[in-house]
Amino acid sequence: MDEEPTTSPEQQLAWEAENRRTAVIGTAAAAIAFVVSGVLTTSTLSSDYPSVGIIQSITPALEGRPAARVNPHVPAAQLFVDRSAELVIATVVLAAATLLLAFALRYLYVATKARRPQTPSATWYLLLTAAPALAVLNVLRQVIINSNASDFVVHASPTADFANEVYRGGANGVIGPLLLVAQFGFGAAIILVALNAMRTGLLTRFMGVLGIISAVLFIIPIFGGGLPIVQIVWIGMLAVVFALRWPGGQPPAWVTGVAQPWPTAADVRAQREAAAAHREAQAIKAAPGASDSDEAEPVKPQHPSSKKRRKRRRH
Repeated sequence: MDEEPTTSPEQQLAWEAENRRTAVIGTAAAAIAFVVSGVLTTSTLSSDYPSVGIIQSITPALEGRPAARVNPHVPAAQLFVDRSAELVIATVVLAAATLLLAFALRYLYVATKARRPQTPSATWYLLLTAAPALAVLNVLRQVIINSNASDFVVHASPTADFANEVYRGGANGVIGPLLLVAQFGFGAAIILVALNAMRTGLLTRFMGVLGIISAVLFIIPIFGGGLPIVQIVWIGMLAVVFALRWPGGQPPAWVTGVAQPWPTAADVRAQREAAAAHREAQAIKAAPGASDSDEAEPVKPQHPSSKKRRKRRRH
């Protein structure tokens, strides 16, 4: 993409039109890459993954031994060794997806910053630093996990802790905390972009909130480390927004080049009530007998003498 423009709304719209195709392709590619990475990782680790059952756990005690002769997690470590290439490829694809997402968010950040100067400039620096760091650290971590698994198969004692030795052992003791910092930085960047784009009107409230949720799930994968469904859905919908194909009409801010915040639920309700009241007034005005010419004549007050005559009759 070109450098960020600091110009009029018309020039900003021209910049967005010039870079829109690249942004749409990059965003769609990010969604696809996340799908491919998730499928590769899930299929690699879920197929024939060895587990330690209850019988296997209590067998040493039944035989009067403090521990098994061979660590029961060795088959799991061997699986990492046998499928190390697939796991590295999945992580490389994940790294590419992360960089593509940062590229897409940069387009949204530029559009938001032009319409809302209050958008923190730190957002761009977080995207510029956290995304590449996250991509590189993820690949390094997986390579070290594979190496640790190979060492575990050969040197593990019967009581060695598989998770600690394989996932946190070696250089991962340093990479782990750095990876967490990068995750927080990238998640913060997504939150800042989604929140300010929503306030500007470039994203609907639904898309803004979903973006914030996606950012949280990048930091804390509540649904596991497999296929990131929520993030994939949001990124795919982001490509639709960039392509100006949002169902129900594109947010006006994309067309005008200025901030036009998406109406709140209260605003929408007030607009509906005002429209309903206007339609009702028009219907009453158009109804038969509602015109000025057909208005009923006012009732004339009775003459006082007529009241006196009625009183005499009663007596």
